[in-house]
Amino acid sequence: MFVRILYFFIKAINRISGLPLTFSHDGEDLVLRKYLAKIENGRYIDIGANTPVWGSNTFYFYLLGWRGVCLDPLPNLKNKYRLIRGKDKFINAAIFGSKSKNQKKLNFYYYKTHKDNSTFDQERVQQLKENFGREPSSIISVPKISTQEMLSTFKDFFSQSKDIHLLNIDIEGFEIDILEDFFICNTYPWIVCVEEIGQTAESLKTKEIYKLMEKNGYILGSRTFLSSFYVLRSKLKELPSDFIKELDI
Repeated sequence: MFVRILYFFIKAINRISGLPLTFSHDGEDLVLRKYLAKIENGRYIDIGANTPVWGSNTFYFYLLGWRGVCLDPLPNLKNKYRLIRGKDKFINAAIFGSKSKNQKKLNFYYYKTHKDNSTFDQERVQQLKENFGREPSSIISVPKISTQEMLSTFKDFFSQSKDIHLLNIDIEGFEIDILEDFFICNTYPWIVCVEEIGQTAESLKTKEIYKLMEKNGYILGSRTFLSSFYVLRSKLKELPSDFIKELDI
């Protein structure tokens, strides 16, 4: 009830001010609404979900009645999700693909003042140091869950295997490993929103994620400064959104 009241309060403020209602860092949920409008009781998986409200690409859909599985290794998030998004399933762990299956625990480079920079990727740590002078405040070991285990949790959460309308991935590296595992498991979300930092729409076409998505039946539907939106071609005509009628497909 509190969350619904918060939603209508924020919506009223936005209507009065004329500002768009968004919770994402880069307006990703504004783009996602164009594709996913009119879908009721939708389902999502949010990997690297971060905080439950601000900076979330799925909170807007939660307010609309969507439900899903959110996963993030950041400490002190479990109680926040229980309080604010109690109808979601939250997993406080790291997810890695089959290429890392032999590692029970992994070093997590935690940035206390820039939590969304926290990562397992040593190359990303070096980039943050070179570009912004940022150093991790601590290195901690966190539990790990496999992609297969996470997908089983999703199916159990909804009592049966159901379509995933939205997959959001923001894990500061290793995204391609997770995506490969989804396809190995014969799981194809309708929309995949993945953070691809430092890319333009043109440069993406030479990158491994773009090639993997294209190979598995996805098109690059849209792009913000930080994120790419891949749409499963076979589902495009099933999307009930009025905006889809304007697409040249």
